[in-house]
Amino acid sequence: MRAAHADEDLMNNARSEAAERILAAALRLFAEKGYERTTISDIQAAAGLSRGSGALYKHYHSKEALLVAIVDRYVAAAKSAQSALADLELPPREGLAWIGRQVLQMMAERRNELRIFWRDLEQFPELQQRVREGVMQATYRGMAVWLDRQSRLGRLKTKDSRAASAVLVGSLAMFRAFEALWGERAIDVADQDFLAAWRDFAEKLLGLERLPPRTKRVQRK
Repeated sequence: MRAAHADEDLMNNARSEAAERILAAALRLFAEKGYERTTISDIQAAAGLSRGSGALYKHYHSKEALLVAIVDRYVAAAKSAQSALADLELPPREGLAWIGRQVLQMMAERRNELRIFWRDLEQFPELQQRVREGVMQATYRGMAVWLDRQSRLGRLKTKDSRAASAVLVGSLAMFRAFEALWGERAIDVADQDFLAAWRDFAEKLLGLERLPPRTKRVQRK
């Protein structure tokens, strides 16, 4: 199988409105039907183009090029989030809350991509490696680096930042991945309740003691 690379013009220039419609249609159909079962004619019809017209090829030279573009966009979004994590200057509690929200939000917005990556990328080893290294492994490493920095500053305690990262990121990822892959949640828990439990667990894992609740002053008469 030939190496999968995105067209240079698609990588370096903004896509046209038609190209965006085609990409959105391909993303939805790949997620719903699977990559193999989706045809170029299907994508053209879903994008509002005439079946068999070949209009899609003005923007993407093949069905595989559409899959590459989907991967490129996901990896770019992940790198942006990883850069934000690297620059995160919030204290540990606020930082953990931000990380939890961001991971769940991004994965919720990318449900279709997750279904495609887990189901269809085995036949595209180069793309699979890009997602594995550029999204999954890079996110775990970024979390470990953040934990290390917070530990050096004396803001939290962790014996093994990589192990802690695996636990914290892994739990967030699997909560959302199950929903994306199976169309339902592994357990009926709302996002806010899951995040609250996740933060409680994370703070205990990292030695962050909760401040005692404020006591109301009794006014003397």
